[in-house]
Amino acid sequence: MSRHLRRPRCSPVRVAPGGGPRDRGSSVLLVLASLTAVALFATVALGSAVAGLKTADRSTSWNQALSAAEAGVADYLARLNSNDQYWQTSDCSNQALKGPRTTSNPCNWNAGTAVGWLAVPGDPAATFHYDIDSAGTYSSGSIKLVSTGKVGAITRTIEVRLRRGGFGEFLYYTVYETIDPGDENTYGVANSIAQEYCSRYNWPSLPSSQKRPYTYYYGRTYCEKINFVSGDVINGPMHTNDAFLVQGSPTFQGTTTTSNPGCRSSESGPPPVTDCYLNNGWANPSFERGIAYRAEIELPTSVGDLKQYVTASQTLTPGCLYTGPTRIKYSTTSSGVGQMTVWSKFSKGTLNPGCGLTGTATGRLGSTAGQTLTVPQDRLIYVQDVPSTESTPTSGSCKTTGGIGDGLPLAATSGSYPNYDVNLDFADADCRYGSVYVEGTLKGRSTIATDNNVIVTGNLLYKGGRSGTDSLGLIARNNVKVYHPVRCTGRASNGSCDAWADLAGTNYNIEINAAMLTLQHSFAVQSYYLGVKQGTLKVYGSIAQRYRGPVGTGGNTSGTGYLKNYSYDTRLRYAPPPFFLDPVRSGWGQKTFGELVPRYRS
Repeated sequence: MSRHLRRPRCSPVRVAPGGGPRDRGSSVLLVLASLTAVALFATVALGSAVAGLKTADRSTSWNQALSAAEAGVADYLARLNSNDQYWQTSDCSNQALKGPRTTSNPCNWNAGTAVGWLAVPGDPAATFHYDIDSAGTYSSGSIKLVSTGKVGAITRTIEVRLRRGGFGEFLYYTVYETIDPGDENTYGVANSIAQEYCSRYNWPSLPSSQKRPYTYYYGRTYCEKINFVSGDVINGPMHTNDAFLVQGSPTFQGTTTTSNPGCRSSESGPPPVTDCYLNNGWANPSFERGIAYRAEIELPTSVGDLKQYVTASQTLTPGCLYTGPTRIKYSTTSSGVGQMTVWSKFSKGTLNPGCGLTGTATGRLGSTAGQTLTVPQDRLIYVQDVPSTESTPTSGSCKTTGGIGDGLPLAATSGSYPNYDVNLDFADADCRYGSVYVEGTLKGRSTIATDNNVIVTGNLLYKGGRSGTDSLGLIARNNVKVYHPVRCTGRASNGSCDAWADLAGTNYNIEINAAMLTLQHSFAVQSYYLGVKQGTLKVYGSIAQRYRGPVGTGGNTSGTGYLKNYSYDTRLRYAPPPFFLDPVRSGWGQKTFGELVPRYRS
């Protein structure tokens, strides 16, 4: 049976009137709409791309303007380190300084002077201008620099504080790690042998002819060793130009550096830690932040021109100048005003405003109760030696009980000779010396500088504690010492004293809040080798000294004097006490940074 394939039937196409498919117009509309959407999207994308380019360009200029402002800081620092007195000059050739002035100046710039700009080296499209504020530089040691960078119409402005590297960088600094050759108990008066041999470094690499000896000569031990011992804590950065001795397990919690060449790194890397200090028997120190080599730092030998800042004819806001042994006790009124009570029997004439009245009448500096004054804020207190033109006081006239003021110096009421504080036998107790005896709680910022010594007679603290703004500097041409009055209570058959007792004014567990600087000698404790153990000496601040000053003997429980607990006041890095001295030839650097609202916008 044959099968037939059936052709499929096709339905006729219905044609709308007009002869075309009925949906042809809709297709055209859809195509046109699609093209419009694509064109619109392309336009938006192009606009966004252009805007993005503008934003990117602005962002680049914004960053370049900051870099230009920083270049301004670098430019001024380079000029300052090339000429240490640049901040005091008017450099009319420096376009970055040029600008409106309302006061007379050698450059004849006035209120209508246009702002000057210097191009950043290698980028002429970026420029900078800076303004300098050095009004407080003499007292604070810092310069305020406001630098503005400019790229096109965009500016950015930063403010930095510049100051030289100071002794405030260290909690503890020494030149020589040995007892002061001027120490009378150790070496007697003006011992030339000690002066010659002990003012040397003890670096192991030095030849013996140049190194500080530790020797027994004519019945006396010279250049005595001083150790960091178990129980000592140095909580802050420390530097010594010398090689230092360790006995036991002291703790160094800050960055520790030494100028001992044995600690210098070589091509193969740093040396063993044990090469960086001297082991005096058994030593296991803890250097929590390491120990490293650093070049020598030079200590000034004198107070320089500090005295001009207490001389009315040489400065607009003079501090206070006192003469001879002077007693100062800080306190605070109930309303929160910082004050000081001052005894200065040997000051004469008319003093600067706010510094007191001379004479012995009630309420004056020479009276029994002294005179209470407001602390001279951000100013200097200077205690000078009695001028050679004055015949009084004689060298021993202040060595009686209360001869200085406020009951000082102390004298015992019983016991065998000597019946007074034995420290009065030493030359640094001379009544013609410009020395200050200080204690109390300070509210404010001040520095005391002396022609001779600073004696801390009790706790010396900040009213605002360790987080406030109080700051005290102590600068002594000779020594800063902790008061330790002691008397002889027994004598051996040969007549020498062999028993001692602390007087009532002895301080146990004393604390000192201050930045301390001794230019010729040491920070130490009076008669540290006599009496009983006095606990812990706490220091919050910094210590810079030419020779290592002893504060006690023995270890944790035995011996005499104090154990050390020194903590660093980090504020000293950027805000030292007023008129505090800096190392010789130290460079200027940036200490603080902040961005301000942009200046000099077009």
